[in-house]
Amino acid sequence: MRQPETFVAGRFAVPHGQGGAFAMRVRILLTVIGLLLLTSGASAQPQRIVSLDYCADQYVLGLADRSQIAALSPDARADFSSHADIAEGLPQARPLAEEIIAHRPDMVVRSWGGDPRILALFERLDIPVHQIGHIADFDDIRRETRGAASAFGQPERGDAVLATMDGALASVSAASATSALYVTPGGVTAGQGTFVDALLSAAGLRNAAASQTGWVSLPLEAVATQTPAIFVTGFANSATDRVDRWSASRHPVMRRALSARPVLALDTGVIACTTWLAGAEAARLHAFALRQQPLSGTGAQP
Repeated sequence: MRQPETFVAGRFAVPHGQGGAFAMRVRILLTVIGLLLLTSGASAQPQRIVSLDYCADQYVLGLADRSQIAALSPDARADFSSHADIAEGLPQARPLAEEIIAHRPDMVVRSWGGDPRILALFERLDIPVHQIGHIADFDDIRRETRGAASAFGQPERGDAVLATMDGALASVSAASATSALYVTPGGVTAGQGTFVDALLSAAGLRNAAASQTGWVSLPLEAVATQTPAIFVTGFANSATDRVDRWSASRHPVMRRALSARPVLALDTGVIACTTWLAGAEAARLHAFALRQQPLSGTGAQP
């Protein structure tokens, strides 16, 4: 008896009369495979990460495998980079489309680097961009660290560095009345809502500029009448700082005050880009303040 005629769907020979049902099954199968591939791709570790600025560099260097990093920003090995030693030998790319695309990224990481045009290009090319958000306190560090670690396919590494941070914070004893004033070479201090304010609080200190909000000029009048127990400086040793001759940090009142009271210089890398390393810095600041206990409280006029 003659066999029924067949037709070919793809590479499959299908009995005559069953082509429609078979084609439907093939389409369903292909759809399922496509969804599985998309799901797999979304959860896979990126293998060619490019970061656009030094703060993005810190998260990439601290949380991703070295083999995952295609390129870092030109500031990855600057004196304000906490992971400059790890960045040694890795390629660099400026936040320019042609340089970044040349590294064939499968993920771009940024804090502030790159303009809207280049970000729009990444969107058109379906290159995911992971954004490091603003950090004003330690909860923000936890959020951004977990987010970045997850994006890099390294959630356990994120948990590990946060556990170290929280352990350092837990070592700080209860807050004291010791007052501290943050000073930069540019004559600026930190009030409420800044990470420096959160850092001083985590170190068990009272921010002498807490009555202010945000970044403000140094209160020379307050320094002249009531010197804080300790001074905390930022960017004092950075080769990139810029001190104007009219800066309040150069004023005789401030210079006398700084010479008369204990001064701790914060790690430039920690305050240039806030990461989980701030936990250890808070513990270091706390230990420094404890050593100055005989000087704690209000001081004499400079």
